[in-house]
Amino acid sequence: MRMSFKLLFGSAALLAAVLAGFYLSKPQPPQEYQALAAAPAGKVPGGGDYWATRYTYPTFQFDSRWLTEARVQHDRMREATPAGLRMQTERGGNNLPTDGFTLLGPRPLNTGPGANAGRINAVLSHPTDETIAYIGSDGGGVWKTTNCCDANTTWTPLTDDPLFNSIAIGDLAFDPNDPDIVYAGTGDLRYGSFSFGSAGLLRTKDAGANWEILGADEFAPALTLPPGSFPQYQSIGKVLVDPRDSETIVVGTKTGLFLSYDDGANWTGPCFTNSFNTQRQDMTGLLLFDTGTNTEIMAAVGTRGLPTAVQPDLDQNGANGIYESTIPASGCPVSWQLLSRGDNGWPAGTGSGAPNGPVGRLEIARAPSDPDILYAEAVSPANGQFMGVWRSLDGGANWTQRATPGDLTGCTAGGQSWYYAGLQISPTDPDQLYLSSLNLFRSDNGGDTFGGTTCGSNVHVDHHARAYVLNDPSRLLIGNDGGVYYSGNADAATPGQVNFIQMNNTLPTIEFYSGDITANFATSNDRGAVGGAQDNGSSVVTWTGPVTATNWTRVFGGDGIFARIEPVLGQRWYVESQNGNVAVSQSGPFGPYQGVNGPWAGDTLSFLFPFEIYKHDCPMATGCEHLIAGSNRVWETITGGLNNASWYANSPDLTKGTLNDRSHINQLAFSFSDETVAIVGTNDGNVAIGFNLGQGVANTATWVDVTDGNTVLPNRPILDVVTDAINPMIGYAAVGGFNDNTPTTPGHVLRVECNSDCSSFTWEDKSGNLPNIPVNSIMVNPNLPNQVFAGSDWGLYFTNNITADSPEWMRFTEGLPSVMIWDMAVDRGFTTLALFTRSRGALAWPLPLGEETLLMDGFEDIL
Repeated sequence: MRMSFKLLFGSAALLAAVLAGFYLSKPQPPQEYQALAAAPAGKVPGGGDYWATRYTYPTFQFDSRWLTEARVQHDRMREATPAGLRMQTERGGNNLPTDGFTLLGPRPLNTGPGANAGRINAVLSHPTDETIAYIGSDGGGVWKTTNCCDANTTWTPLTDDPLFNSIAIGDLAFDPNDPDIVYAGTGDLRYGSFSFGSAGLLRTKDAGANWEILGADEFAPALTLPPGSFPQYQSIGKVLVDPRDSETIVVGTKTGLFLSYDDGANWTGPCFTNSFNTQRQDMTGLLLFDTGTNTEIMAAVGTRGLPTAVQPDLDQNGANGIYESTIPASGCPVSWQLLSRGDNGWPAGTGSGAPNGPVGRLEIARAPSDPDILYAEAVSPANGQFMGVWRSLDGGANWTQRATPGDLTGCTAGGQSWYYAGLQISPTDPDQLYLSSLNLFRSDNGGDTFGGTTCGSNVHVDHHARAYVLNDPSRLLIGNDGGVYYSGNADAATPGQVNFIQMNNTLPTIEFYSGDITANFATSNDRGAVGGAQDNGSSVVTWTGPVTATNWTRVFGGDGIFARIEPVLGQRWYVESQNGNVAVSQSGPFGPYQGVNGPWAGDTLSFLFPFEIYKHDCPMATGCEHLIAGSNRVWETITGGLNNASWYANSPDLTKGTLNDRSHINQLAFSFSDETVAIVGTNDGNVAIGFNLGQGVANTATWVDVTDGNTVLPNRPILDVVTDAINPMIGYAAVGGFNDNTPTTPGHVLRVECNSDCSSFTWEDKSGNLPNIPVNSIMVNPNLPNQVFAGSDWGLYFTNNITADSPEWMRFTEGLPSVMIWDMAVDRGFTTLALFTRSRGALAWPLPLGEETLLMDGFEDIL
């Protein structure tokens, strides 16, 4: 049943994030863009940044109004189920359901104490009912449990309605006067190269049964920016409700504060705590306090301080500081006081308005047992590391730096504190507090020193959220990049004695880059899948019997990237970590895995290095042994790719070379019907088709550049490619970026048809009514070659007739929330389409077997 959904006083064109929050190292951009990469606020990003390039090449320009227009296109599309004859579900009890996607998991990743899910940004524990808790996933929505808190805790998603444009949750808050009222701020204010943008403030007034969207215009990513600047996507970092008046809501965003005095119907903002209008106003800390006569508001501006190519103005952090005012009857708060100054305990220049200020991200907390005691965590703007903890004993009038980096002991705090900073003070002891970082630390002496509580434990790293259960200092919930965990002895005698258990067994929130499934997946009795996940390595799963969402097992570390399965014998499983570190098991999914190393190390490599295995018409004795991989050229093996020496280069550089170390192959694919033919798409807008592959000799393939000077094919990143299932001379390209950057050559799905050697070819734009957003992945139904699927940041689209001049694309939403779809796979046997998503794991749906029509040949004779 679809949840009740309404839009309050906002645009129907709700906006969602297009760009994903990854925090990768950034090689230098090409020389012609280096000046831009280092430019101050108002300039475009460097062309060398992978995520900027993916969405803005070749102009490196972006206008967030493009998303507004695309959202209208998206909302006008029909929801439907793809046409075709459905698989016979009565044919054995193990077939996949045909009415929508089936979740495969991971739910969770691994088992036992080390089981984990994906990133959790926010945690809430009900103030009077210990069994109820809420969590907010990065890209995976709001989840609720009513049986907290142990290893058997189960979670239910609350925000899977396809009408929600984004389910990336950055913060959660109760109405302090009614815990059935819960707010969820969308977006992700954690300064990744690309973070999810906001799609509004979500609210439920009945404990999650029904939801509404507030501030759709105010909190959408369409910010007013200087002409030609790259967008700083709007994100909600903090949400609180006035304890004196539930109709007064305060929201902290990337662009300052917003306040509503009429229960979210209208908003005032952005409100600034300072007069430094040339500096960024990222709100990373927010406190509200009932003084008895009014509500005090304390806000921290905590811009990261360390610029990147995507966010070149992060050094405009001169407004960073802690400010105090009171909530007025209407309008923006006034008479702000700067509480963090050089003359009251903070570094000189804090809050001075000068760029390159002395502090970066700031987090603040007030002791529940003594409102005069405040703590603040600061991050170094120079290197992004933990800088220190400050304490005030007089409500913020004076501060003393307590902890310095050397005062965190037991394990490391990590180097990305702008990403995982946060504080939580014991509800009963103002001297005991937790600090989030790479690991979780606890102080028992008022922030003077901290000891690690998760050092070397089964608890995942990268901590973001904390909440005490029933205000009990012994009972603590935490959220991190591995899910949600619980401690029943959070106030143990020493930090090292604190124990946590995982509560991830029903959370399918892993962020997959890519994956694969075994042959005849929909109908087989023995099935398996593999996937590569951001920050969670590569994992596998097998089923004997019906497919259910279950646990997967991690088999390889690092960032999991591409993953493929040899489908005939089922013994060779391929996985990969970042930058082309491929490994293979020759004894089934559970390994052991041997590193290939790869002769491509000296080439131009993508962080997401692609490789593919040919699955069809393989010898039964040896299975499928033909693989290709892509740097800036194509590498090949015909002996299974089990070691470095088995691979050889089999193409020239297929890129334009306009992006230096970002000019690489994004994706490649074998033809379904002819393993001597393959298609390649590059990050700098090229498509090439290769012939005569599989000879076993270097550089014997012939490659034809069918880009044709981008006269029809847009000169934007080609994010995925595939061929027609029957005719290898027909190919499809999924195009990134936005039409506005190549206005004379629009399109996001393009079709090329060649003669037998591609000496002549024709491109056609098959985007039809698709919204003007990047298409990340593309796949055909081999049983119905005219049926094509397109995976986007907003979900899955399909058309039943790609050959139409302007195909009608529809939204496939059954069993599928509004998540980013990064990769799609079809099994050997053509029974199943599998999706690999960001923050909602892997899903599968049985492909239609053939045409769905009543008037078949000979039908009249039967009458």
